[in-house]
Amino acid sequence: MTYQEAILDTPVVELRRAIMADRPVLEEIKERAISKLLDPLMTPEQRAEMRQITPFDPALIEDGTYYVATVNGWISASGGWSRRAALFSPDGQGTGEARLLDPATEAASIRAMYTHPDVARKGLGSLVLSTALAAARIAGFRRAQLLATVAGERLYHAGGWKTEERIMVGSGGKAIVPGYRMSRDI
Repeated sequence: MTYQEAILDTPVVELRRAIMADRPVLEEIKERAISKLLDPLMTPEQRAEMRQITPFDPALIEDGTYYVATVNGWISASGGWSRRAALFSPDGQGTGEARLLDPATEAASIRAMYTHPDVARKGLGSLVLSTALAAARIAGFRRAQLLATVAGERLYHAGGWKTEERIMVGSGGKAIVPGYRMSRDI
């Protein structure tokens, strides 16, 4: 059965923590999401840099703060929150060594939100995001922050996020990918 056939059946949606064994599927969904939903909005140079700064970050799974939404058993969306002081991985090495945030004074980081293009705009990303925000709140955080792409900024804004600044990000001095630093109370 193909992915498309599986999601067209009577959908059973489940949410769970991601595990390391999910990595190949998570990588595939990330690439499909970037290719279909974000690439059309960027230059070829920005596309290449985007892939450099969005590597698979095992710290999110190791910390137990990364989730997947499945539809009929197929991983269809992923994302999570982090108690680490990094909104993305500018060096491509992950964030496992980043310092821990203080929930009393700092905002939790929302990270690595991806939805398979075949089910984009159907609520799965919002389900994952609301789960991440609830978990961060239970962990003591009162605010959340994220770095939105040009494809995600309007979606987050509609969900109550406030744009703090438009920035350019990248690795090794190549700040060529546009982003929006956003935050909200949780």
